[in-house]
Amino acid sequence: MGVVVHLWGLDGKPSIISPESVALFWLLNDIKTNSEITVVFSNNTDLSPNQELPILINGSKTICGFSSIVSTLCPSNSALESALLQFAQDQIGALTQYQLYLNRNNYDGFTRKIFACLLEWPLWYNTPLKNRSLARQRCETLGYFSHPDDQDHVDFNVDQVDDLVQSKAYKLTKASKARKEELLKSARFNLQFMNRLSDQLQSWLEARDKLEARDQVEPRDQLLAADYLVWANLFIQLELPDGELVREHLNRTLGKERFQEVVERCKKLSEAGSQLEQREPSFTERGNAAMSVYYALRRMVAL
Repeated sequence: MGVVVHLWGLDGKPSIISPESVALFWLLNDIKTNSEITVVFSNNTDLSPNQELPILINGSKTICGFSSIVSTLCPSNSALESALLQFAQDQIGALTQYQLYLNRNNYDGFTRKIFACLLEWPLWYNTPLKNRSLARQRCETLGYFSHPDDQDHVDFNVDQVDDLVQSKAYKLTKASKARKEELLKSARFNLQFMNRLSDQLQSWLEARDKLEARDQVEPRDQLLAADYLVWANLFIQLELPDGELVREHLNRTLGKERFQEVVERCKKLSEAGSQLEQREPSFTERGNAAMSVYYALRRMVAL
């Protein structure tokens, strides 16, 4: 039995809902391995012990996460390479989670909707809420603004008039003020995100240049697993509804030439045809309510 890799994706392509799925799909198409690899876009996190994709299954062995999978397929002996990968995963990856789940325009305009294509009901409704909560924990240092699906958020209904407390006109004024305050908070946190993104990316690029100088290779000739992960994160951020704002900011802060190199690399990888064998997920591999209950019961029994 060959190696099977499960990713987030649809119609033969990885979904930009998952930077690790995009990065691994790109990397697998570029490298040569001793194993026959089959890609399955199952969109089913229940297959994973840590409830995340991607995963690699080889017989009875399951490997979870981008870094663990690439360490198995193409191990590196360089501590700096490992540090670059960890930085990309922890720091830049957290910022992509912010854009996907905590940026209101992106979340309402894209993230919520794409899960309806990737999953069946009720998973397509619950999964983005769960991921949003996890993203909030990862991005707590960025700050957070209220959103209609937060437990502590209360929508103001202008039709519910409490004449004993305040007039309808006062309530309307209060609601308008609250909306303006929320927009200001959103703008402030998004600006904070932009600054963090350019700072973190600049730090990563400087470390990447030091590695190239140490190895005495031509710039960007030696590709690392960390490169694919950074490109995938940036590709996703540029594809989201607020992607043009990210594009303008990075073009200004990184410099037009350096930023254009990254954009061209992302474009080339995203448009390249896949050389990997693919198959449809089986019923037990597919994310659906029945199998979700089954895997939940298995986890309970294992406790």
